[in-house]
Amino acid sequence: MAQIGFIGLGRMGFAMSRNLIEASHSVWVYDINPSAVERIVALGGHAAASAAEAAANRDFVVTMLPNGPDVEETLFGAGGVATALAKDTLFIDMSTIAPDMTDKIARGLSAMNIRMVDAPVGGTSEVAERGDLLILAGGDASDVARAHAVFDAVGRQTIHCGENGTGTRTKIVNNFMSTALNILTAETLAFAEGAGLDVARTVDVLAGTTAGRGFVSGAYQRKVLNHDISPEFGLALAAKDLNLALNYAAGLSIPLPVGAAASQIYAIAKAEGFGVNDWSAALETMRRTAALPRMSFDGQ
Repeated sequence: MAQIGFIGLGRMGFAMSRNLIEASHSVWVYDINPSAVERIVALGGHAAASAAEAAANRDFVVTMLPNGPDVEETLFGAGGVATALAKDTLFIDMSTIAPDMTDKIARGLSAMNIRMVDAPVGGTSEVAERGDLLILAGGDASDVARAHAVFDAVGRQTIHCGENGTGTRTKIVNNFMSTALNILTAETLAFAEGAGLDVARTVDVLAGTTAGRGFVSGAYQRKVLNHDISPEFGLALAAKDLNLALNYAAGLSIPLPVGAAASQIYAIAKAEGFGVNDWSAALETMRRTAALPRMSFDGQ
């Protein structure tokens, strides 16, 4: 049983910390939302009064936070986690953040002789609840091997991508493909409807093709086409992930025209109020663009 500090109890972080508790680890949690902490305590976790307290004297400290500046402030801000870490604590950042921020954090921790693994995850909150996440780890091989005490409780597979920063970079590349394909799927189904095709039948056709496997038979059929846009993976988060990829590519002078166009659709969808909904709600934005009748959604 490991002593684990876990910071960040959003939908993903809550499910992951719960799975760590169910794996018989001792988990100390901190989040700015007291009700999330209370719910984890009810499941057998321990409440910390601060991020630093959650991190003190632990074998592992995990952050699962929305953005890079949040991770940086948690570590290096006033009363931050970095000064509370024991010399043998392994820090694991499982957030999806910009690669240059991961590099900056790794350098800062290295200067303090603190070991780090960047390990963003692949999968929705539903996947996280099942403990089936894909973990993309960047760091020294011995540190990644040690981190399996955490990874094996929250994921089905861990891929060691290379040195520090490669986990984050792999996740950014993966997110680019998935977020752009999401918009292409939305555009395709709106096109089918506008052409007078039966959308459900078109989905059946596409789901049997190379082009259609994944989004069409996955999130779309399960969510928006079932009139359910409650967030399994939020549209605003998808937009953030895509923009991380676009910004990183721009810094490398790599053009991503499809991604740039997809980003504009996400921006429109957010302006229409779909940011809090599932990312498959992009279909409704494409349908409105095509002047198709508005869909009705459960609970709205």
